[in-house]
Order: sequence, then C-alpha cells, then structure tokens
Amino acid sequence: MKEIFKRIFAPALFLLLLPLLSLAQDRSVSGVVVNEKGEPIGNASVLLKGSTRGTTTNEKGEFSLSVPSSGRSQILVVSSLGFGSKEVAVTGTTVRVALSSAVASLDDVVVIGYGTQKITKVSGAISTIKSEDIQKVNAVRVEDAIQGRASGVNVIQSGSPGSTPTVLIRGIPSYAGSDPLVVVDGVQQSLVDFNAINPADVESINVLKDAATTSIYGVKGGNGVIVITTKSGKRNQKTTLSLNSNYGFQEVQRKIGVLNASEYGAMVNEGSTTAGGGVIFPNLSALGVGTNWQDQVFKRAPIQNHSITATGGSDKVSYFLSAGYTDQAGIVGGMDKSNYRRGNFTANLNFQLTPQLKFIVNATEVLLNSRGVKENAFNSIIGEALNFDPTVPVLNTVPGTVGKYGFSNLLLAEVHNPLTEMQNTYNKNTGNKLYGKFEFQYDVVRNLKLTTRFGYTKYEDNSKTFTPLIFYGINNVDNSMNADGSTVLGKHNSVSSTRNSNFNYRWESYANYDFSVFEDHHFEAVAGITFLRNYGNQIGASKQDVPFNSWTFADVSAATGVNTATNTSANSGYYYEYWGKNISYFGRLNYDYKEKYLASVSARRDGSYAFGSDRQFGTF
Repeated sequence: MKEIFKRIFAPALFLLLLPLLSLAQDRSVSGVVVNEKGEPIGNASVLLKGSTRGTTTNEKGEFSLSVPSSGRSQILVVSSLGFGSKEVAVTGTTVRVALSSAVASLDDVVVIGYGTQKITKVSGAISTIKSEDIQKVNAVRVEDAIQGRASGVNVIQSGSPGSTPTVLIRGIPSYAGSDPLVVVDGVQQSLVDFNAINPADVESINVLKDAATTSIYGVKGGNGVIVITTKSGKRNQKTTLSLNSNYGFQEVQRKIGVLNASEYGAMVNEGSTTAGGGVIFPNLSALGVGTNWQDQVFKRAPIQNHSITATGGSDKVSYFLSAGYTDQAGIVGGMDKSNYRRGNFTANLNFQLTPQLKFIVNATEVLLNSRGVKENAFNSIIGEALNFDPTVPVLNTVPGTVGKYGFSNLLLAEVHNPLTEMQNTYNKNTGNKLYGKFEFQYDVVRNLKLTTRFGYTKYEDNSKTFTPLIFYGINNVDNSMNADGSTVLGKHNSVSSTRNSNFNYRWESYANYDFSVFEDHHFEAVAGITFLRNYGNQIGASKQDVPFNSWTFADVSAATGVNTATNTSANSGYYYEYWGKNISYFGRLNYDYKEKYLASVSARRDGSYAFGSDRQFGTF
C-alpha cells in the first residue's frame, strides 16, 4: 500500500500543490486610501508601477493587491478623480495612502482649441466647469450647468422644456446672432446640438471668452467658444458600473402681481367714463377677487433623469459606455402640452494600437421627442394669463355656447382665455441624431504629436402642428368657430408637417509640438488644416379641413382641403436642398518665459464656396 502511495498519489499531490507553490512567490498587500481629512476615497485606482496589475478601492477606501515578493521595493501608483496621483513604496504588508485634492492645482490643464495647456500658462480668459459641479444641479441641458458658474456668461432660458436658450459670452456680439461656437470632443457643433448631450456624460466644460483663446476658430469663434470634453475610460481599470436616478418637481417660485376682479372692474369703469361711456361694472363688490389666470396655467411639473454607465479598460483598450433618459414636463401645459423627452446612448472607446499610435472612437445616438406651447409673445399662454379679464370664471357658464372655458365680452381680439388657447395647442416633434468622431493620434517623437480626426453629425426630425377651429367668445374677431359649433364662413382648420434631414462632416489634421530653448524659453505650437462638408434638405406640406376638427385625425393624408381661386392655401407644399463646403488653415504659437511671462499668437485662414473666386478666403 505504501508503495502504491509513493508511485501514484505522491506525484499527484505534488502537481496539485505546484500552483500554490508558485503563488507563494507573491505577497498580498492591503491598505486604505483617504483624503486630507482622513475620509475614505472609494473607487480609487491602485496600480503596481511597471505592470498591468491593479485594483480599485471599495466604498471604505480599502484595497488588496498581490505584488511580487522579490527583494526590491515595489511602487504603487494611487489616483482618483479630483485628486492628484501619488506613488507609494511598499515595504510591508499594509499601507495607508493620503491623496491631496487636485482642485486649483498648478499642474491642472484646460482644453483649448486643438490642444491643452497648463492653467498657469493660459494667457486668455477661460472658465472651467467640472463634472462634479454638473452633477450637483441635475442639469437637463448642458447650458443649465453653465448658468451661474462661469463669469461673463449669461444664460437666458426661453421657457419650454428642452428648448434652446440664449447664451451670451461677454455681452451681445455681432456675428450671425449671439450663439457661441460649440466644440464637443474636438468636433465643432452648434448651440442647438446641446439638446443631444447628456450632461451626465460630460467630464468638463471650458468656456473660451476672449480673442486670445477663440481666434484659432476664426470668425465662428467671435461669439465665444464652449468646449465640451466627454468622459472616457481608464486603462488597467476594472469595470465600474454606476447608476444615477432622480425624480422631482418644478414649480413657479414667484408669480407676477396683477389686478384682481374688483380692481380690474374699477379701472375699466374709469376708462369707460373718461372716454364718455357708461359704467361697465355697477357693483364692484360683487366681482370679488375673481380669477388669477396664473394660478390656472402654472402647474407642478415632474422631471426625471436616469443614467447608467460602465467604465473600465485593459492595458490596450479603455471604454466609457452610457445610456440615459430624461423626461421634463412644462410648468405651463404639463405633460400633455409641453414636454421634453431624450434618450442617449454613448460609446467612447480608446485603443492603444502601438506605444506611439492611439485610435479613438466616440459615438452617440440620441432620440428626441418634444412638444411645446406658444411663448415669448404678448398673446402667448403666459402673456394671456397676465392680461386676460379676471372677472371671467374659469369654466364656461353661458348657455347655448360651445367651449369648456369662460370667455370675455370686453376683450374681443388678440388676448384670449389662456386655458382655451392651451387646450387648442397641438404639436409634436420627434428626431434622432447620431454624432461622434474617429481619431488617430501618433507620437512621432518626444513632444511631437500628429492628430487626424473625422467628426460627423447626422440629424433627422419630423414635426407636425394642428390648428383647430376655435370659439374664443361671442363677437370675438379671432373666432373660427361660431357659438353653436358651426364653422365661421371662410375659416378652416389646418395641419402642417415638416421633415428635416442634415448630414455634415469635418476632417481635421494638425500637429502639436512643444519645445524649449535654453530651458527657460518654452514654446507650444500647433498647425493644421480643416475640411468641412454640409448637406441637408427640408420637405413640408400643409392642408386644410381635417376631419372632425380633431388632433386624432390631424394628418396631411387625412385632410380634404382643395385649392380654389379664392383659397390658394388649402393644399400646399415645398422642398429645398442646401449644401456647403469650407476649407481652413490654422496655427497658434504659445510662449512662456519661466511660466511668468506669457505670449500667444493665433491665425486662421477660412475659405468658403459661397463667395466669388476672388473673395473666397479671409484671414483672421
């Protein structure tokens, strides 16, 4: 029996123990990562320097990592978002690492046109907003995160959920309106494109505000430039899943003071008697407080944001994947009449093909759905709520008349019951957008990098608007429906549909070269070329006489309107195309002497097909 054990089981036992014997050459190191106050830092990256071994800390800041048990000292590189990285020598089996905040660090860099620059070397005016600040406000659009956080930048909201606000950088500019140029991960876009960006995907926002920082973008940078950098994965990081969800309500903080019914009646009486007429309201006390129409149109509106992300990477590949959903109802109109919904799907991938060559792919698909009410006008919903007759009851109490809501016998044009206006507001807009880039970065030699980037944006949307027949009140000149529900002679309901399609791409190639002369004189140079191609079309149709005066049947194919000699707009349509080509050359040279004295020179030469052959180029 002993002989059998020696010949069979002993060798087998040795083979089973062999992996354990090899593992015994490693030793386990555990530790904790904290901040300056001694508070634990979760999800911090802990890497063994010179290897691919790494881990992340748990919510208590704790970690455990196997390191070789060789005689030489091992180095751990510890880092976390918002903190400076730190290298720690491992001499025992436990280690405590305290990271310092990177806020206001002199080594911070900011993203500028076609490159980055240390914050101490920036000669122009730049404001920076980081992801931590964006997350605090639960922003629906990126502009919401900028508002109040960048000096010299004014964000004026238009009102409807998801609508494009007015953004003014250092006052009212002159070139092509007031919108600043938007650059997302190096790809130029417009302020309208902000509706497609999930703020939760943004790593940083840099607002370039003066000529020193915007001139490299030429005339398009004249209104300022907003540079967006989205999040990306980290190499040698385990997959990290993050879920963020919030639900809340929005409501008006303060309403505008208006006359109540008795006060309004007194002013009407005064105006009538002054003009030689009689008293309109003989018993003012009977009017009471009446109706404050702001109370009727302003509602408590729900808002929700949900996002899930996955971040990680290996030695050669890093990734950031995210999906998000936003739903915001309007304070005026609520879910039925004023609403904005957005779904985002993002994939940012980095591939280290060789030690010198990196390939970057960013792609985002966005689904949009919105509807809104009339705004920014005297007879908008809010304008009517401020100006409509407060002596009118909310509901219609006049026998023999159609319509759910009350009407005025004094106001017979322009200003109507805001509830009637809102009830008869019908529209919707659906769209989808795909944008992103393909980019190669090649380190030719030390401090010389070549970059070529293909950025693209494809957008399509469909919109529909229905204008029904409406009864505003007896003798109201804007009526298209009589009090008995019949149609006013010569009036029609109508439906309009529009489809937009656009595709544009931009191919940019440029070189960055940093060098020093006599150590104290440092130069940062960039030079490149850009090709732009833009193409799009729009088709629209409008038709009168929708069956049953109903949004349900509001479609151009269902309407029955026919053009006649006296009505040429019963059935109409249009189609047009547009396209454009541009080419640009650009360059910049930054200089500093011991990081104390700074100078920056930029130039750009733009060319467009839209001008004559002798005027196609301009230098800025």
